[in-house]
Amino acid sequence: MEEDSSTYEAAGDGAGTAAEASTAASVSSFIGDVGGTNDGYQLAEDGASSTAEKAEEPSSSSSPAPFDITTADDSYHLAEDDAATAATTGGGDAWLEQHALTKVPPALLPTGKILGGVLREYRARYAPRVLLSDWTDGWTWKTKSASLFMFCATFASTVALGEVAFRETEGRVGISEYLMLQSVAGMAHSLFSACPMPILRPTGPITAFMGDLFGLSSYLDVNYYSLLSWVGMWVGLGLIAIAAFDLSRYIVLCTRFLHEIYAAFVCTIYIADGIQGVVERFSSGQWDQAFFAFYLALSCVLIALLTYYFDRFHLLFNRRWRHALSDYAVPIAVLICIWISYAAEGNVQVERLSMPRNFQPTYPPSNEYGEGYSYLNSDFESGGIKRSWYQGLGFGDGDGLKLFFVSLGAAIPIISLFYIDHLFSCLLGQKKELGLTKGEYYHSSMLVTGLCNLILPSFGMPFVTASLPHSPQFTKALTDYDKTTSPPKVIKVHESRVAPFVVYLLCFFGLVFPAILELCPVGVVNGILAFVGLQGILPFTGNQFIDRCVLLFTHPSEFPTASSQEPSSYLKLPWYRIHLYTCAQILCLLACWGMRFTGPFALAFPLVVVGFIPLRLYVLPKYFTPEELELLDAEGGDEGKETTDAAICKKEMLTGTADADDYLTLPVWRSWMS
Repeated sequence: MEEDSSTYEAAGDGAGTAAEASTAASVSSFIGDVGGTNDGYQLAEDGASSTAEKAEEPSSSSSPAPFDITTADDSYHLAEDDAATAATTGGGDAWLEQHALTKVPPALLPTGKILGGVLREYRARYAPRVLLSDWTDGWTWKTKSASLFMFCATFASTVALGEVAFRETEGRVGISEYLMLQSVAGMAHSLFSACPMPILRPTGPITAFMGDLFGLSSYLDVNYYSLLSWVGMWVGLGLIAIAAFDLSRYIVLCTRFLHEIYAAFVCTIYIADGIQGVVERFSSGQWDQAFFAFYLALSCVLIALLTYYFDRFHLLFNRRWRHALSDYAVPIAVLICIWISYAAEGNVQVERLSMPRNFQPTYPPSNEYGEGYSYLNSDFESGGIKRSWYQGLGFGDGDGLKLFFVSLGAAIPIISLFYIDHLFSCLLGQKKELGLTKGEYYHSSMLVTGLCNLILPSFGMPFVTASLPHSPQFTKALTDYDKTTSPPKVIKVHESRVAPFVVYLLCFFGLVFPAILELCPVGVVNGILAFVGLQGILPFTGNQFIDRCVLLFTHPSEFPTASSQEPSSYLKLPWYRIHLYTCAQILCLLACWGMRFTGPFALAFPLVVVGFIPLRLYVLPKYFTPEELELLDAEGGDEGKETTDAAICKKEMLTGTADADDYLTLPVWRSWMS
């Protein structure tokens, strides 16, 4: 098939690493769907029905019919019966039903048994025929191209975050730990979770936590690795408890109000990290290196932005090539900047990344001033305090009691944030329209993630959770479409354990061949971070909150008209009501940033985010009518709006001047959350 032979087409509607910077668009489509998307495991039944209808129609496609779990094994029906039983025999949650703005999906309904939800999922997914299909369905060109796309979408930002972690922890954690974590945790999740599709990786908020934990350890004068191990233990146990007691259902309390604020907050963190990395070089006194690093960072941002928005230049190339360039904007920008750095190397010394050899971990400098050790000059053989991978809980340090209680308090906000991040990744990656046919899985993924966080921080690695928007992007990249319809219909999703396993294996090669990473200048890494954040706060890129912030500086007579929007558009409201709601979100965003300047208490910023839930449920209704909140906090209201490119493409398809292939590559998932 043509789409199977094209690497860039694996991106589907994805946006590569650049998409990390505007997840509010994809997140905002969830809550409205979560109540009406699925009935039990109706997703699989719909897939079976769609397959049957497809069989009755003539088709030029040679793709096999999708695997259908509903016909594979009785274990699926047992899981479906368990979900129905939970809803009718006391497994429901009266408080949640009263306060939630949408109903709980049947797959998240409590079973009333410890590990009931986890066992239900494993019975369905680990049935012999289903498990076999997880491997036989993975050896296709679609799997290869989707794996390459997702590797490009995650690898560069993981390296960039590892460099930030090294700076924030003064050499305790670096790129080696980040790549090792993503590889080991990801491969374990792809092999042992009932749902291998979510993409696991260390994200931007996790990197902020790593720096905050270092500040806390310095403030309390305790060993950083011991504190990291203790916190990891509590985080892992907390996530395991969530999976064991079917607590994932409370995710329906989160609305667009919360996620727009959080998306904007993390985007600004990325930008701040990128700028900080550039500014710190000017304090070193080597102005020529600092200016060139700034030049490389700025060049990376501008080239990535230009390439990312290349799909809007309708007069250049054809649409498929434009979207191919857009999907791989960051790798293209990185390669160009690496070439520039080597071209100028004879005139200026270029600071590049450095990696330990022979799978060695990062280790701290020999003293508080970093003397005798330079991570950026590959001085891994002299100076510094070398360490082994395993660090343990540090019982012999004499700080056991202090670490016990401090780590427990530090773990609570991390668990709170992971709860939101991970479940939204799973939910968005299993939406009905994505066409998955092997059921829905949430609890087992949370369990495996909890085990990874329980074990891996003891080796000096960061925490890990599922990443947005990569999880739904990956599903779309693995999908075959019927190109004779408009919009195209899903023929088959190549659900397997092979594709995600290959993604993490490719990330592991960064440790096997560290010399390749050392080609990249540090200034380019700062540019990647700035671009990832900047793309998410540019107006009209999917975050309605940012769009409404622009309206604060727009005269009401110049507002877009509601008639050109969805019927549920907030633009039908008076301008001062829109501004009042926007200002409330801005104050919440400032509260998040305020917590970042509270020293050792900066770790608690996720609790501020969680506090927005009762704010939305109980406070905002006192100042806004239900009708106003329905429009302002509507989920999916933007989903029906077509971009200019999408509208042009559909018009060309209807008039016969464009191929349906072009419609498949529209950048629908230009979204972020890391």
